[in-house]
Amino acid sequence: MARRRDNIIVSYDIHDPKRLQRVGKLMKDYGERVLKSVFECTLSPKQFLRMKNRVDNTIDHMEDSVRFYFICDKCIKNVKFSGPGQGFPEDEEVIVT
Repeated sequence: MARRRDNIIVSYDIHDPKRLQRVGKLMKDYGERVLKSVFECTLSPKQFLRMKNRVDNTIDHMEDSVRFYFICDKCIKNVKFSGPGQGFPEDEEVIVT
């Protein structure tokens, strides 16, 4: 049985340069940077909660903003972009015997 994984776009606006750097660094643990403050992630619900908790513990909730957009598989296939870049990374097939 395949585990559920969600496609998530994470965008953020962080006001303090040190916090901005910390958020960018921790986001690299969960997805691919596609723009300076935008990551594409494919995560299990547990991984998402872990990432969100880390972000919540890093940002200043009075100054900073982080948004999590959940994107369906059908919508991912319709993503268009201009310039260099890549879409969501494909999930690897895992066969357990």
